[in-house]
Order: sequence, then C-alpha cells, then structure tokens
Amino acid sequence: MPSSKRFVKDRLDTYYNEVSSIILSRQNHATGLIPASVAVTTHGDYRDAWIRKTHELEHATIKCMRGILFAYMRQAHKVELFKNSQSTDHALHAKFNTGTGDTVVGDREWGHLQIDATSLFLLTLAQMTAAGTLVIYTMDEVHFIQNLVFYIERAYRTPDYGIWERGNKMNHGTPELNSSSIGMVVAALQAINGVNLFGARGGPSSVIHVLPDEITRNYTTLHSALPRESHSKEVDAAVLSVISFPAFAVSDSKLITRTRNEIVKKLGGRHGFKRFLRDGHQTLLEDTSRLHYDPHELKIFEGIECEWPLFYTYMILDGLFREDGRQVQDYRDLLEPLLVDSSTVSKYKHEDYSHGHSKGGSAYGNRASASGRCSSVVRRPHFRPPSGTKLVPELYIVPKEKIGEEKANRGSVKRIPNENIPLVWAQSLYILGCLIQDDLLSTAELDPLGRRLLPFRPKQGNEIVVQIVLLSESAELQAKLATFGLETQTLDTCAPITISPPSALRDAYLSLGENAKLGLSGRPKRPIGTLSTSKLYRCQGRMYAFLPHFMDKEEFYLVSDNNYLVSVLEQELAFVKNHWWYPGRPTMCVMLTREMLGGLKSSKDPSETQRWRYNHRDSKRNLLNFMMSLRSGMCGGVRVRVGRLSEMINTSCIESLDFLVNSETVGETEDWHSVLKGEWHQPEIRKLQTELPSTTDAPTPTYDKPPRGRSLRRKAAARGGLGVLSGSSETLESASDGRRSSYTFDINDMANLKSAVKKASSQSLNENQHVGSTNQSPLAKIAGSGSIGSSSSKIENPQNGAPHEVLTLTLNDPTHIDAATELLEASTNIYDQIDLLHYLFSCCGLDYRVGHLGTIKSLLEEVYVKAMQLKEWSIVRQVAGLLKKMVNSLTINVADLLIRGKPVAVGFGSNEFFITNPLSPEALSELIYRHCASDVREAPLVQEVLTYLGSIIRSTPAMFDGIQRVRTYFFIIAMREEISRLKGCDEEEAVEYMMQLSPYETKMLLNTVLSARDQTNTSADASLGLSTSYRWRNIQVQNNEADAKNVLKMSTSGVALPSNLIISVQSGGFSAGNFAKIELSRDSNSTPLPAIFGRGLNVAVIDPLDGAIIESASFDTHISTEESYEFTKMIEWVDPGSIVIVVAKDDCTENLTPAARIACESLGSAKIRDVGYRDSWCLIGEKGAEPGSMPEVHRSAQHGPTAVITRAIDLVSRRKRVLASFPANSQMKMLSSGAAANMMMPSNGRWLRRRKNDGALNRVPPEFYPKVWKVLSKCHGIVIGREFLPRDPTISEKTPEELNFALQVESYLDVIRDPAERQIAVECLMVVSRIADRNPEIQINAGPLDLMKIIRDAVSQFWLRWVGDQSAAAVAAFVSSLESKAQTLSPRPGPENRDSTPDLSFEKNERFARRLFFDLAQEGKDGTMAYLAKSSVRISFDVSWLGESAEKPLLI
Repeated sequence: MPSSKRFVKDRLDTYYNEVSSIILSRQNHATGLIPASVAVTTHGDYRDAWIRKTHELEHATIKCMRGILFAYMRQAHKVELFKNSQSTDHALHAKFNTGTGDTVVGDREWGHLQIDATSLFLLTLAQMTAAGTLVIYTMDEVHFIQNLVFYIERAYRTPDYGIWERGNKMNHGTPELNSSSIGMVVAALQAINGVNLFGARGGPSSVIHVLPDEITRNYTTLHSALPRESHSKEVDAAVLSVISFPAFAVSDSKLITRTRNEIVKKLGGRHGFKRFLRDGHQTLLEDTSRLHYDPHELKIFEGIECEWPLFYTYMILDGLFREDGRQVQDYRDLLEPLLVDSSTVSKYKHEDYSHGHSKGGSAYGNRASASGRCSSVVRRPHFRPPSGTKLVPELYIVPKEKIGEEKANRGSVKRIPNENIPLVWAQSLYILGCLIQDDLLSTAELDPLGRRLLPFRPKQGNEIVVQIVLLSESAELQAKLATFGLETQTLDTCAPITISPPSALRDAYLSLGENAKLGLSGRPKRPIGTLSTSKLYRCQGRMYAFLPHFMDKEEFYLVSDNNYLVSVLEQELAFVKNHWWYPGRPTMCVMLTREMLGGLKSSKDPSETQRWRYNHRDSKRNLLNFMMSLRSGMCGGVRVRVGRLSEMINTSCIESLDFLVNSETVGETEDWHSVLKGEWHQPEIRKLQTELPSTTDAPTPTYDKPPRGRSLRRKAAARGGLGVLSGSSETLESASDGRRSSYTFDINDMANLKSAVKKASSQSLNENQHVGSTNQSPLAKIAGSGSIGSSSSKIENPQNGAPHEVLTLTLNDPTHIDAATELLEASTNIYDQIDLLHYLFSCCGLDYRVGHLGTIKSLLEEVYVKAMQLKEWSIVRQVAGLLKKMVNSLTINVADLLIRGKPVAVGFGSNEFFITNPLSPEALSELIYRHCASDVREAPLVQEVLTYLGSIIRSTPAMFDGIQRVRTYFFIIAMREEISRLKGCDEEEAVEYMMQLSPYETKMLLNTVLSARDQTNTSADASLGLSTSYRWRNIQVQNNEADAKNVLKMSTSGVALPSNLIISVQSGGFSAGNFAKIELSRDSNSTPLPAIFGRGLNVAVIDPLDGAIIESASFDTHISTEESYEFTKMIEWVDPGSIVIVVAKDDCTENLTPAARIACESLGSAKIRDVGYRDSWCLIGEKGAEPGSMPEVHRSAQHGPTAVITRAIDLVSRRKRVLASFPANSQMKMLSSGAAANMMMPSNGRWLRRRKNDGALNRVPPEFYPKVWKVLSKCHGIVIGREFLPRDPTISEKTPEELNFALQVESYLDVIRDPAERQIAVECLMVVSRIADRNPEIQINAGPLDLMKIIRDAVSQFWLRWVGDQSAAAVAAFVSSLESKAQTLSPRPGPENRDSTPDLSFEKNERFARRLFFDLAQEGKDGTMAYLAKSSVRISFDVSWLGESAEKPLLI
C-alpha cells in the first residue's frame, strides 16, 4: 500500500468527508447528541439519540459523551432508586430528544432498562480517559459516574431488555438475563476500576472504585452462560461485541472461538447475520399493528429472518484485532456487494435532516406505535455524501413473493435492503475497519487500555500465593494454641494494623459516591466479598485488615460447624486464587475463637453412654489440624503462606480509602477510624437454666430416656404440619393444612426439679458438656404422632407403675401459657426449652415477655447459641426457622445457580414456586419462608441446600450436567432416600437423621446425591454415604444387630463392592523423617486418605466388607492425656472385626496412658509397650484380634523409620462369611425378605440407586431436549398417563435448544411420581430418538407416542425372560419372601387357602418386575435400552412393510 503523505492525506480527507456528511452533520449543536439514523419507518423512529451509536472523531465524541452524561444526570433520582430495587420502572431512559436531551417516551412505553448501553458509555469513558481525553470536569459528575457503577454492577442478577430493547423474543416486554448485557458490564467494570476521571491532575476523590467481587460475579456469569444469549435466545449475533471489539470481555480463547463459531453456524447468511433465530423484526410476515407475537407465530419467521450487514463489520474488526487477515478479507468480500451507493439513495438527492421539531411516531421494542410526540429532527437542505460513498444498510429483507422459495431453499433468494440507509451504527464500524485496514488508525489507539490482549495474558492461578494471618480471640486462647504448635496473633499484637469485621468495610463504602445535590446516597448496604477483604486498606495514615465475610458473627449458623468452616476456607482460598488479578498478594485474616477451639479437652464423665464419634468431638481437632496443615505451604492445590501480619505488608495488595476524607460525610465523621475499626459482637447474658451437673440431687428417672434428650423420631407433625420432610408426596397431598401439633410434658417431678434448681447455682454453658450426656431433665417426653391431645392425661411410670400426670401443649392453643412459662423457668434441658418456647411463640409471638426471663425472641436467640455450641443441629434449625434467619450469602448462591441456567424452585406441588431471576435478600427470605412453611425446620434446610448447591456449582459445575432446574424439594427427597438406604430406616426416621446432621455432613450428603451418577461403576469409597463420617450408624445399636446391619448395607449399597484391599503403612519418628504414611488400594485403584497426619497417633478405621474409610483421626498423645483418652474412646467405638490402622508420627508416648496401650493391644498389637520416646511404630490391626497376630513393626528413635508393612485382604471371602451366617441369625430375619430381594437385583441395586437419584434431580443425558423436540416434530404428541404434550404449538413456538422448551418438557415429565420410572421414561425417549435418527425410512405411527405403554411392555418382556432364566426354586423362594413381607405389613383376615405354587405371572408381580427392570444397566443386549427399543418398534413405529422380521434390520 502506498505510504506517501499525499496518499494518506487524500484517504483521510475522503473518510473525513464521509464522517462529516453522514454522522457529524446530524450532531445537535447544543446537546452534542446524535440520532441513530434519519429514517422514520413503520418499524421505528430512528431520529432520537439512542445511546449505543457513539464511535466518532475525538472532539465530536467528547461533545456527544457529555451530552449523554447530561441526559443521564437529569435522571439521577432513577439511579438512586434502581440501585436498591433493580426495577424496570426505575431504569435510566435509553433514548432522548436530540435537541433538548429530554426523555421522549414514558417509563413503561419502552424497554428502557438496557444495561449494555449504560455500560458502553462507561467503557468508552474509561478508554477516552486512559487516552488522555478528559470528559468529566466536576466532582458532581465524578459522583454520578460512581453511582452508574453501582447501577450496573449487579447485572448478573438483573434481567434487562438487552441490546434489541425487546427482552424475551416473544416481544411481550419481559426482561431476561442477557449475555450481551452482562459482557458489556464486565468490560465497563474492569475498564473503569481505578481510573482517575480528572487524569494526571486528579486526586483520591476523583478515582472510580469497583469492588472486585462484583466484577468476578459478572465475569463468571458471562463465562458460564456463553454462547447462549438468554433463556429465549440460544444464540445472538450481538454477542460479537462482547467477545471482540469494543468489550473484549471474555478471557477464555476457546470460549471465544466456540461462541464465534456458533454465531456463524446458526446465524450466518449471504446478506449478513440474523440477530437471533426466529426473529420476526421487519420481515414482511410481521404484523406491525401489535406489539407482541402470538405463541405459534414465531415458527413462520424461521428461515426468513432479516440479515444485518452490521455484523459483517463486527467480524471485520474482530479479524483486524486478532490479525486474522483471511477472516478480514472473507467478510470484506461478503460486505462489498451489500453496500449501497449514496447517489442511489433518494433521501440524499433533494434534502437531508437537521434538528428541530415535527410530528412523528415512536416504536416499542422496534415495533411501531403512535405517540404523537414532537420529533427532534426536521428536514432542511444539506450537502449529501460525496458521490460514490458506500453506505451500509440496516438490514436485508426477503421479498414477499420469494418467501416460499427462501423457506424451501435457504440462502437462494436475493434479498433487498430496507429504507434505513445508512444505519449510523454500522456505518461507523465500517469506517473504523477501513481506517485500520488502510493503516490510518491502529488497534492500540482504539483500545488504549489494552483489553484486546486479555485472552492472551498468561494465567496467574499457579503463581498466586495467598497470605494467611491466624488470629486468636484472646491471649488465653493464643497460649493454648501455642502448646499445640500453632502460632497465632491477637488483635493487640497486630498493631499498628487494625483488624476489623467485614461489616466495617461495608459501612465505610456507604459514603462512596454520596452526593446531596444529586440526591445520591452512595453504595447500597451490600455484603463485602472475599476478594475485597483479601486486600489491606489505608486511610488517614492508618492500615486496616478485614476478616472475610463468612467469619462474620452476623452469619448464619453454618459457620458454627468447624468442618463446614474448613470446607468454606478451602473453597474461598481456591476462589481467591482463580480470580485474583490485582497487584500484590491476597491476604486473608482468620480469627480463631473460644467457641471454635476453646474446648479441645473432652469430658471424662464415666457415666456417659454416648459412644465415641469423631464428628461429635465438636470438630475442634479437625479445625486445629487444618490450621496447622497450612504451614506446609499448600492447601487443596493453592499455594499459601502463613505468617505474621507485619511481615506481609510489603507483599500485600493495598487499597486506598482516602476518598473517605473528602466525602460529604466528613463533617459528620471527622475520624473515620471509629467507623473502620467496627464493632465486635458482644455475647448476651443468659437467662435460661442449663443442664445440672451429675453431682446434684436432681431427680433422675429410671424409665428409658432416648440418648440426646429426645426420641430420634421427632415427628414433623410436632413441627407444625406433615410437610415435605416427613412423608411421601401422596401423604402430603392428603394432609390437612390446619393440623396442629402438641408437646407432652411429665409434670410430677416439677417440684423436685425446682428444688434441685434452687440448690444448684445457675451456671453458664460448660464448654466440655457432652452432647450425649444422660443428665436429662425428666420433663420431656414427646406425645404420639402429633395428634391433638387433651390438656392432661396419665402415663405409667415404668419404675413402679404409678400414674404420672402429663401436660399436653398444643401449638396455637393459649390455654396453658402460664403452665408453660412455669415449666420453662424450671427447665434445664435444651430440648424442653425449645419445645416450650415453640409453644409460647405460636401463642404469643416473638415480643411476648416470659416472666423475668425476657422476650421470647431473646430466649430463642439464647437457645440458638447454646444449641450451636452443643452441636444440636435439629434444634438449631428449629430456632432458625422460628426466628426466620437468613443466610447472608444466600442471594449470591441463588444467583450463581440462576446465572448458570439453573432456575430454582422452593416448596412442593401447588405450593412450588420457581425463581427464574435473582431476587433481593428480603424478597428471597419472604418467598422461602412462605413456600416452605409446612415444617419450621424446612426453610433453614432449604437455605442450606441452596447455599451448598451454589458453592458446588462454582467449584464443580460438571456435577450439574443434565440438571435443568434446581428443585429443592426433590433434592431433599433424594437426600432422605440416601439416608433411608444406608440406615435401613423409614422415611420419617431418615428425615430426623437428616435434621441432626451437621452442616458439613449435610453438604457431603448432598454431594453424594449429586455424584451418584458417577458411582454406578465405581468402588464403594466413591460414595460418601459409605465412608468417613457419613455412614450414620446407630451408635446405640446392640452388638448382635451388627451383622444384620452389614447384610442390609451390602444388599442396598447401590455401589459396586471391591474384591480386594491392599494396605501399606510406614512410620517415621521425629529423628527418622517425622512422617506417617498410609496407602490404600482397592482393586488396583488408589484410595485417597484425608490429610489427618499430625503428631502422635494417626488412626484410620476401614470397613472389613467394602474397604471404605469409616473414620480417620489424629491424636496428639505427646501433648495431653486427654488425647489418649479420646483415642481409647475411639477404639471402644469401633465395631469388632473392623480394620484399624495406627501410625505414629514425631512422638506418641509422652502422654500415652495405660488404657490407650491396652486399646492398641485390643487391635492385635504386641509391641506397643516397647515403644519409647520418638520411636517409629505402626500397626495394621483388627478390632478383637489376638496380640501379635497382626502386621506390626517398631523401630527405636536412633534406628530410622520403620519398614513398609503391607496387608492384603480378600473382601469377597469376608462378605461370603457374613452372608453364610445370614439365615441362621435370628436378628436378621426381620431383614431377610428385603435383603434377599436386593441381593437378587440384577446390579445389586447400583442402577436403581442411580435412577432414583437422577430422577429426583431431573437429570437427563446430553442433547436430550433437542432430541425430544425432533421426536415431537415426527408425531402428534407424547402421552404419559392422562397428560399430553402436543406437537403444536410447542415446536412452532420454541426452538430445539431453547431453554424454555427444556423447562416445558421437564415439567411434563414431573407427572411421573417414581423417580426411577421417570428416568426410564427419559431413556425411552432417547431410544425412540435413536431409532428414528438411524432408520429414517420408518415413521412413527399416527397419533401420540404413549411412553407408559412402551415401558410396561418392556418390563413384561423382561419379566418373562428373567423368570425363565432363574431356577424355579429360587424364584418361588424370592416371591414367597416378598409376599410374606407384604402379608406381614398388611395381613388379610380369614384362613389362608393359597396354592403352594406361587403365581409368577407379570400381572401378579408387576411391582417386583419393575424394581428388577429399573436395576438393569442401560446398554448391552440385556440392558433397559434393548428392551425399550424392541417395545418401541413393536408399539410406536410403522414397520408393517418389513414383514415378520421387523426388528431385525433396524439400527438401534
């Protein structure tokens, strides 16, 4: 290309003339606003200033930018309202009168909420400021720009009308979450963060601040949504502006390529790109007399959508920025024939348009509507563009007479341009491309911030080091932790750096952007995320560090579970590592409190009956070990550095808060230190009695008390109704909404108890009080199944048969308020207290004062704290429900699900409510407590489930593959079924077990349910339900029931059991390497062991039947005899026959008690008494083995580590021995029929378990919904029972990959009540689709496709074959056992006159046949798909012309 000055000047003159005549001539001389076009058509009035068309020469652009700014600032009141409401009524207007900057239509007459337009303005402002072009002149303008940041920063949860001003493609004015909008927000927030709007001469007050967590939420939302645009639009060409110029918002180069290819593939054409599929805008079949489309109407636009040359200009610019010359040339060749010569455009022959007033029309969503308003443009003579100027039309239309031809052969018809020539938006981009291609403009000049380089920047993940500062709540705790080798700091020793709660940083940001003149209040009171608290802050010469939000005292009860806190810490560390893009290292402060670690000693009360359970040691040792493991420098793949805060300042990321000094509130808050240091939570004085010590003379009843103060079966009826948590869906539907519950109390011992209370001084909660203490109050004895009892009745005292007077308190019945108050004042049992408070609350409300104790609300808060310390999670959830507590981060977690295309549902049946758009915390709380009110504990549990699911989808989104909607009821049902399967208990007991699980156990249970699909062909350890602390054993079970439990577990495990187990261990004392090593291998697959290894004895308990890790723990027997005591209790807890691995590290003998040595000998150790100080020793033992019979090795400290010892265990032979003893064990007879049935299952229950879980979660295979769409298009509809999914208008309204179609099909499949059967229906549809695709020569029969008929036929065929393959005796015994069980459950009156030969017909045994069929594998000649395929061909396909061998030639 010639480079002479003459050539350059000529080309610049040419482009200047084009820009001047086409664009600048239309700019209003007063406001600087530019109309989108000069056309007034039946489809819209383009003469107003629309915000997105502003890519101009420098000086004209400054004037235009300030014109937009003035128009926006006149609506400052809307910005203030929208920050808190996110309501479309409060949105900034999207177009203005060009001459005055006034709004031109009403708030509800246009899709004004276009977050992408506001974001584009901010992005352009940032780019111009970075280039040295200043647009902002005053502090008022700075404050307004800061509030625009607040306006857009929640785009990830704010549905808008999008770039086309129409929202949902049905054009009903329904906003959606749009990727194009969120992408522009990401670009704007990233670009403007830290920009000083006054340039080099500005100060701290003129800097724009964006909190990193808000950027990250939008960023992750965008990357998870692409290439999809919204729920109704599977792809949109507007996303080109997000993945390339001007936003460059996507950093994943593979995602950019995938999105671009999807757009080209689905929307590309000969005359440009379609905006989106089935876009009726300006097609000649569109009815312009109405503002919306009918449901069936979208189908008629398919194939004739208008094509926009605009997107060719985007592709040219994309190629120029990526230096892809071939793409540039290809699209340049496509675009050139579409350009229109200016001399042929009629409006340029005689007149042009300038700014004034005339009558005109307006449009809504690009659709015509008459408004009669005054236009801002009038006609007057003007110079037309230079002759030969190439103009870019808005779009190309299929001529009416050619519509049929185009539909029949797409791309064959020559289209014509509409009258809007040029589209200034497209013309600007075209000129930019020409300037770059002619080397007159560089890409760096268009992108001074360098955003185009984002996809090519190296990933920082592995280079990020997270700095961790461990803090102790008090000097006393600091000293105690030091004895365990954990160095911490107190708040005082961190000076001069101030440690503050996260709420202090939130409060400080409230003044950011505050401006009284504009009526702007600053940043809304929103939580501060982890990325923000991982920075250090400087203000007025002081330094501040803030605790992460999940450790705030205001948080929900979840963080009171140490195991859950550990998991959150690990997640947050990974989150910070993956999303840290700031200078310096992230610094996280972790506060350790007395509640977390203050009770490392455990009770030695010999009277306790609760057997040892590691998870109920308050998890304090777990947390301590985790904190100590951070010193290794790695945590879950994240590089960490633990140290003192003063040592980390130089490498930390430090943010300035000096903008506070010049804020408008400085007069009110002259010293910001008082705000930034925050207020620490102070514990309230306790008013309720606590458990009496065993040494008092409190009466102790001799009748049996349940272990934790209350029967395990705390029926849901005693919580306010039957509810979704306690029964099947059939029970729920028949339940009465008005059913009340009752609590029954024994009042005979009241006088004795009150006397005992007077003798014993009221004491605060002892931190060492054991959860399972038997010193229970004799008051509590729950009534039957929640039936309403009389006010008093008699019960027998098991000791002497004397009657006891009882008091029945019925919820909402105020008859016995005084008696309940008296009971509450005397009660010391936490279960009594919550039941009494629940009754008083139901009658009097939260503000009622209970005698001298205080209000019900304050007493509930006291019980809440006490229950969290006691780890009584059922009570915690009950109180949380009564107080309507809310997880602070719930809105974020729900938004994380929604933005990844997972709508959320709460409630069940007719009370189920679907959440499709993110809600405010207040709205979400009200919604959950209204729709989850059948059980007072349900709403807190639902919040837990949503919180866990949000964290899981952030860390492992693949676990949600195939799940279209998150329906909390079905997740809870799946969790209940998993517990029922593992425990062998009924549904009601399973619910109570679930309520008593800690938050961490609940999260792991949910994780197990989600991962069940991946465990079908894996070993047992893949199922957390059979390992670690999630086996939920009955700790009170009698020894003679253990074998029965094992048989039941093996018969219902639902996972493939391994054949062999190989254990390898090695020990190294302090001078011999200081390590403990345990390796497990099952069927040649390595099994990871939790990171438990610490000083002392490291123990792992292995199940002898499946090789699963039952429990793992570390005991520092060097530091404390308390640890020896705990070790002894654990060994006592272990079942006989269990494999126990014990490995010493550092030293284990300093405080190893004789009882602990005896415990080791009970595992088969013969050398434990020879182990000395810092010796190396390890054992692969077995509970109950003779000393010396187990692999064991000991080596003195000076002789180095032990040799590696190995033990191979044949798990199959062990299981066979247990099963061989099964019939003779009287305790197993109760389980015989169920166990026999399960052991005859085709896959040992594995596939049945998977189908139950996948059906409960509504999980489907890949490409399922598009395949259903194709099947539906080939038949009249699909029938399931009485429900019918019609072909029309379903397929005419929705596209195959449209999310709304998937949701409709999922709702349709919900009519199938059995989750396993639902999955079989899914498989059936996949089979029908496969047959139709592979055999196009056959057709589906006329009429609807009856799924249930196909499934029943397939099950019957399987049953006939199964009966034929089994021995007659085995089948007879199997059926007889099942019938015997059925007779036991529902005996029939009268004598038995049955034939000795059982009836094996399918009709008689359909229920059992279905159970067997549901446990078949999918694939294979004997899989479900094979049977379904044969039945489908026989029932639903027209294969009569194939003759008798109809099934043979078909490809299945």
